[in-house]
Amino acid sequence: MSKLTVVVTGCEHSQGLSKKDDKPYNFAVVNYLATNEGWTSQKGSCTAVGMTQKQISMNPSPQLVAEFQKLQFPIQCELQLGVDPQNPQRNQVVDIKPLG
Repeated sequence: MSKLTVVVTGCEHSQGLSKKDDKPYNFAVVNYLATNEGWTSQKGSCTAVGMTQKQISMNPSPQLVAEFQKLQFPIQCELQLGVDPQNPQRNQVVDIKPLG
């Protein structure tokens, strides 16, 4: 397992039935701050300063969501990453450790 140390701004947990075909869904993401790196292409560029919000997938377990609900944001945390069982090529947050 790997770790990611970031400033966490919150999380989102969505669960229910899709509008289209009533297929159940249950997913969660962690919102965190990262350096805004801008971009460059053949037709232009963007010089960025400061931070931008990014997201990473999170295990939607009720226990992990409850841990996030105890925190006051923003807060620096160590995010424990594990393999996403739905997509083994992707990591997801499986635990959180507040550092501040």
